[in-house]
Order: sequence, then C-alpha cells, then structure tokens
Amino acid sequence: MPWTRSDELLDELEERLVEVRRDLHKYPELGFEEHRTQALLRAWLQEFGYEPRDCAGTGLVADLEPETGSQLPAIALRADIDALPIQEVSDLPYRSEHAGVAHKCGHDGHAAVMLGVAAALASMRGQLSRRVRLLFQPAEEGVKGGGGQVMVAEGALEGVSEVYGMHNWPGFPFGELRIAPGPVMAEEHTILLRLDGKGGHASQPQTCRDPVAAIAQMVTALNSITSRGMGHVGGAVLSISCIQAGDTHNVIPGFASLEGTLRCFDENLRDRLLERVREVVAGVASAMQVEADLQLERGFPILHNDKACAEHVRVAAERRLGADRVSAEGLPLVASEDFSYLAQAVPGAYFFMGAGREGRETPSCHHPEFDFDDELIPIAARVFLEVVRERCP
Repeated sequence: MPWTRSDELLDELEERLVEVRRDLHKYPELGFEEHRTQALLRAWLQEFGYEPRDCAGTGLVADLEPETGSQLPAIALRADIDALPIQEVSDLPYRSEHAGVAHKCGHDGHAAVMLGVAAALASMRGQLSRRVRLLFQPAEEGVKGGGGQVMVAEGALEGVSEVYGMHNWPGFPFGELRIAPGPVMAEEHTILLRLDGKGGHASQPQTCRDPVAAIAQMVTALNSITSRGMGHVGGAVLSISCIQAGDTHNVIPGFASLEGTLRCFDENLRDRLLERVREVVAGVASAMQVEADLQLERGFPILHNDKACAEHVRVAAERRLGADRVSAEGLPLVASEDFSYLAQAVPGAYFFMGAGREGRETPSCHHPEFDFDDELIPIAARVFLEVVRERCP
C-alpha cells in the first residue's frame, strides 16, 4: 500500500480527530492526573490495533512493529497530554468543564495529532523498515512537570535510536515549520527569595529594617545581571514575576518575598549567572540590613536538537510543506520543555508548527483565551508521517 494512503486516511479521520481534540479540551487534567485522557487515548489506539502500555502513571507507550520483523532500533514520536492550572476565559461550546484547569498550551491538539499519526501508520505497517514507538507523555507543564524524565527512567526509550516531538506556536505564521540544530529551548531556574527584616509603624522607618525597600532594590539589582552584565553576547533572560509584602498602608512588614525565573542556552553561562544571583542577593541584603533566604530550583534542562535529527525533520518538512515554509527563523525560544530529557537520552529533534493567523491576534500559549487551531491537526500529522517515511524507508 503506497504512503499516499496515509493522506487519504487522515482526510477520512479529520472530523473524528477534531471531535477528540475538543473532548480533551472540555475535560482537561493536570500532570500525573490524566486518567480520563489516558483511557480515551488507550481506546483509540486499541481500535487501530495497538497494544499500549502504561508509563509514568498516566502516560502511554504504543509500538507499531513492521511486518518484516526488523531488529533495527525504533524511531519514537512524542506528544504531551496534560493541561494547565488556568481558568479558561472563552465562550467555546467545548470550554473546560473543570474549574481552574484548561488546555491553554495545546496539548489537547498535540495528542489529537499523534492519534491521527497512529491511525495512519497502522495501515502502513507493511511499508515500515523498523518499529515506530508512540509516546503519550503526562506532566510536561512545569507546575507538576517532569513526565518526560519519568518516562525515560521507566524505559520508554529502550531500543529507540531517535525521538521527535512538536509544539504548536502562535508566534509563527500558520502552517509554517521552524526547526534548527543545537539549543532550541532554554534551561530554567526558578528564583525564590524571602527577605526578613524588622517591621513597625510606617511613620517610624528609622526603627525598622524595611524588607519592602530591600525587595525593591533587589529587583533592580537582579535585573541588572542580564541587562548590564552580559554585553553583546546575550543568551539569557531573568524576570521577576511575583512580589509579596505587607497587608496595609501604615505598617512596615517584617518580611517580603519574590519569585522569578532565569533562563539560558549555555551551561557555562548558566553557572556564571547563578553565581551572580547569589552574590547580588547577599550584597543587597547586607546593604539593606535584612536576612536573605535564597532558593534556586532547577527546572528543565536545555533542549538540544541533534544535528542529524534536525536535518531529517527539515528534509521531511520541506518535502511536505515546501521549502518556503520551513526555516529556523525565531529560534531558539526562551521557553523550556521537558522533551529535553528525551533528547538527552537519545538523539532527538523538536520542531514548531506555526499557529498565528494573519490579520487577527492569536492568543499565545498559556493565555486564558488560547485555543488550539484544529486545522493544524492534519498538517502536523502529515509532517510526523513524513519524518517516519524519511527514517523508515
């Protein structure tokens, strides 16, 4: 059966895939809590002849064996499936039924794309030269993230020689693909800082050690680490995103706290920046006469695309979409992704499908009004299938 049959199958299944995507959107689940999601995915895979097995609690691994019985290592394709702790703001007919939980990053769409790939591949088994493994990964989002790390630890990539993943991206034009070798997403560290001073009446600051004044100085000083400390080299972002202090207008509080994020693309630069954070915190705290409790929590590592795997994606995407719709423009992104754990375990490549619509504002990922664009499902599925065709001729 020729590979063109996969296109026909996706056309036949497109309406069902949209229904599945919207069902997932309506009933979102947070990381490691995707029980209903897992059951829905399992039923679909079983319908098309797969025997999926559980991994990382609420994830699934499904293998498609070639008819030839090849012993070559497998190629793996990964989709994330968890939602975010965000209240949906929309009037969609399939809006989230779960208060405070919503698919605002498009993982519902990613899962639907991979279900389409699974169905199309099942009919192409006779054309495969080696096994294809489909990974439905829980808990990508940083709130309860690390599902990729758990899947690797539980053997999801055993017998796999390369792995591929995708993310929709409203910042790129609809239907265009972005791929590049090397670092494509950043490593993240969360900054957690508490300053303890001495509170008192707001009319008597001379008797206090004011943590509010200290936290203000701290924000300015921390931001200068990247804005004034890196010159033309760049390559890092530091943002303070949360400050808490005090309860009323006439009381200097006893403590203040902040949270922020530090992201970069180079391990050596990361170490230097983290040391500067520690130095700045210690220096400002000493100058302002407050006690500092600093915690630096490491998030996902840098996502490195293997050069050869990135080239496979580029070739496949250009064949499918056209060379004018494939580039490295806009990469790397300073967001982070736990596909990085998979790409550390075996060579891999992560690419981005543009979802931005010309002439209208498209909400970004993690925005309360974001919704995955259903018209991306067949486009992204066909790119994945072309990658499989490139690697399993």
